[in-house]
Amino acid sequence: MSTKPAASDDTEPQTATSHPEQAKGRRAGNLRLLLAGVAGLWLLADQLTKLWAVNTLADRNIDLFWTLRLRLVYNDGAAFGLGSSLAPYITVLVVIVSLFIVVATWRNTNRFVAVVAGLVLGGALGNLGDRAFRGEGSFFGGKVVDFIDFQWWPVFNVADSGITCGVLLFLIHSLFSKQHRRQQRTPQGADRAEIVEESQDVKAS
Repeated sequence: MSTKPAASDDTEPQTATSHPEQAKGRRAGNLRLLLAGVAGLWLLADQLTKLWAVNTLADRNIDLFWTLRLRLVYNDGAAFGLGSSLAPYITVLVVIVSLFIVVATWRNTNRFVAVVAGLVLGGALGNLGDRAFRGEGSFFGGKVVDFIDFQWWPVFNVADSGITCGVLLFLIHSLFSKQHRRQQRTPQGADRAEIVEESQDVKAS
């Protein structure tokens, strides 16, 4: 007769609960790579277009269509040329915001959030690079290269557009997420949740 001890009943629930945690961790890691990739690509696009603008638009403007033209401007303020006297403080704020984005999305499991966070982070780093490396010796005293001019809106660059679009998309996503959660709290949403729980119980049994 075999004397091999029976397997403990406690091992199966632990294994069952460990797999979702591992999957969630892998997804969070993949989304961190996505965030870094989007930020890196947006930063590269920003710096390449600024390099092109400095070399091409130094002595001329380029009219494209409607009121849009390309005109080189050196901005010592914040985004869209605002707040020139507060440039050093704005630079510190940009660093803090960039770190906050990384920390806040470290455990993120939403692909859309990762993409928009990458846009904001890449744009912030793009303008921060101008502050750091286009200066004249003062603390982050460099000027940001702007060149996209609608003539009825402050001149901006690719970094500014990433920051603006990223923030707007994140706000829209937050509004829709709140609406979705509110619908799930209704009786109809509660019924759907109960159906899901019952189906999970059937599968478990």
